[in-house]
Amino acid sequence: MDQETTSKIKKSGGRILAIIGALTILGIIGSIFLAGLNNARQKSSLPSFTTGSISNLIGSSGFTTQFFGAANELMVPSGVSSKNTDVSDGALTQRKIVKNGSLSLLVKKAEEVASDIRALAARLNGFISDSRIYETSAGIKSGSVTLRIPADRFDEALTEIKKLAVKVESENINAQDVTEQFIDLEARLRNFKRQEEQYIEILKRANSVQDVLSVTQQLTSIRGQIEQIEGQLQYLSRQVDMSVITVALIAEADVEVFGIRWRPLYVLKQSLR
Repeated sequence: MDQETTSKIKKSGGRILAIIGALTILGIIGSIFLAGLNNARQKSSLPSFTTGSISNLIGSSGFTTQFFGAANELMVPSGVSSKNTDVSDGALTQRKIVKNGSLSLLVKKAEEVASDIRALAARLNGFISDSRIYETSAGIKSGSVTLRIPADRFDEALTEIKKLAVKVESENINAQDVTEQFIDLEARLRNFKRQEEQYIEILKRANSVQDVLSVTQQLTSIRGQIEQIEGQLQYLSRQVDMSVITVALIAEADVEVFGIRWRPLYVLKQSLR
């Protein structure tokens, strides 16, 4: 191989290395460009705000649609069909029933029956919310007892209370389906929580005191709505979980016959004198 041929080979090799180097540099530049583009897209998921623009946006009609359109679509109208008892996130899986009852009992001694009812409530993991014993006439007492017991022990409680009576004068049971209220409240709660998350993201981009105050005011309002709905849900849950039974206690010795107050024990005592 002569000197001229060797020189040509060296020159060709140099060109190849130069081309490879140029391609490598272009690849690095392209990667950096693509990475920057993706980062810019991620940052643009929420609009960038300038001083005062957040306050203007909050007051604009298009603000809610822009940020909360997806959340608003999840709202369930108050007239939703009662047949649909499932919510998308599985929060509600069965019907919600508020079940209460009342009894009017003829008893021998109101005080003793009231004490037995208190013991029954404790045995069924319930409690007495109200108890009143009063004298209707000399030596004769009547009263009323209100107890709250777990809903799944409602029927058992009624049966046991009626056993304490000489006679059951009246019995009323009321069951109210509050499933629709639960569905509506839970949907509204999810909506407000999504709005709260969006405002928190906007607050992070606030760059003036005015913007911070405007967004904070909206957050305070939304937080108030969230707490109010959570309170309503807790109240409904307590009503569903714990049934109320109101028992009126009428002393056997203090009944009326043909509209006249009849006191057989008192008459008997008087006749023995």
